[in-house]
Amino acid sequence: MRMKKNLLFKLTALSLALFTAAGMTACGKQAEEEVVEDNKPEKITMTFDTCMTYDNNVQAVLDKYKEMTGIELVLNKPDHDKYYEKVTLAFAAGNADDVVEMGAAYYPQNAADRNLWDMTAAWNKSELAASGIVNAEYVDGLKIDGKLYGFPTVAGNGTVTYVRKDWLDEADMDMPTDYAGFLDMLRAFKQRGNDVIPLTAAGVLNGDAPYDIFMREFYQDATPDFYQKEDGTWVDGFSEDSMKAAMQRFRDAYAEGLIDPDVVTNDTKSCREKFKNNLVGAFNYWAGSWGAKLEDSAPGSELAAMPAIAEVKSTGGYTGRAPLAMVINAKAENPEGIFEHLILFSHDGGEGQMLFTHGVEGVHYTKNEDGSITAMPQEADPTKNIEKAFYAPEYSITTWSDPMKLDERVTNSLNVYLQSWSMAPVSPASKVLSENQVKIDELKNRALADALHGNKTPDEAMEKYVSDSATYVEAVLADLSK
Repeated sequence: MRMKKNLLFKLTALSLALFTAAGMTACGKQAEEEVVEDNKPEKITMTFDTCMTYDNNVQAVLDKYKEMTGIELVLNKPDHDKYYEKVTLAFAAGNADDVVEMGAAYYPQNAADRNLWDMTAAWNKSELAASGIVNAEYVDGLKIDGKLYGFPTVAGNGTVTYVRKDWLDEADMDMPTDYAGFLDMLRAFKQRGNDVIPLTAAGVLNGDAPYDIFMREFYQDATPDFYQKEDGTWVDGFSEDSMKAAMQRFRDAYAEGLIDPDVVTNDTKSCREKFKNNLVGAFNYWAGSWGAKLEDSAPGSELAAMPAIAEVKSTGGYTGRAPLAMVINAKAENPEGIFEHLILFSHDGGEGQMLFTHGVEGVHYTKNEDGSITAMPQEADPTKNIEKAFYAPEYSITTWSDPMKLDERVTNSLNVYLQSWSMAPVSPASKVLSENQVKIDELKNRALADALHGNKTPDEAMEKYVSDSATYVEAVLADLSK
């Protein structure tokens, strides 16, 4: 069965410490009470990927932060394509910044290597945790053996299947509620002709965990990754019978012409281009802002997010990623102060969160008479508006009252996604897995491609995968079971 992590709401952060001393002078005069400064750092260095660029004046956010807190915040923003190469080298060299944004593929191993500060106690005793405004589901989603080594930037989010509602209406069909109805919808789209692609996706297997985030309608109860059973046993989910059944579903739909012929080699950009050219009927993609972006990209289109079909709903729903983490370097001089004055401040449900979400008034947004705000055009591309400073507003982990009014298409797709979803657990920390992940993924993709294209039956494809991966899989399972 497809394993999902049960996450509880546990709420947490850090208190200021004031020390006072009183004494009498030699002349008999009472000395003034001395207050020792709190744990506020003078300077924090930070490496971040998914934030506003310097071209769009992120420096204004850093300057405003110093004005509000008195702390100098230095941001390093490497090129996106080189981001984790830079981060990995920095930790290896022992000169990583105080705070680093880190994805789930890198977070567990860095925690295991003791590169990250354990913020569990600081979060548990914090006023922010006690306030209840933080959705602890996302905080708990980053815990490793009960310990917290990173704080979520925003909700991890996941994908939802977008459907051309206008095409569905023309076919006089309702939104499908089960797998049979889903296939019938794709068949109706195929009948439109004109090179229509009933369903496209950015690959059959996602590039990293969670691997089943795309095309959930076909995976259903299959888990194409290593996972831990309820009894604590680790298994390779890709080698299970449930995965063989998923291969058969992929094969049958592909043979019928219901899936993009290029699905194995697709990337997200190529899928979006096909959708833009009005060729695609259904596309599983990120919930939230893409509900509006995709529709806007294809003039005349009308999109609707499809609620999880019965077979997906009964096996955990749509898949959500573990959130991106803000980690604190274990070598940072003042981790408690950094945690309080940067990480907690930026999620405070007030002025801190406003700054890290929307930026600076008059630079990144304007205020309206009704108290709401409107994003200003980007400096780098005036045809687009500023979307965020550091945190996307639609994925906030707090219950704050955001003054920005979001597009209904954004909130609609998120609401559909949140009706039935579950967060994938953080990947296990295993150097053996890290060393062999590329080869194992290569074998998984080959098996899926062979079954999909009919080069091998699902039985034959699975048999070859199990044989070719045995050495790697056995080593990984042995390491995970230590």
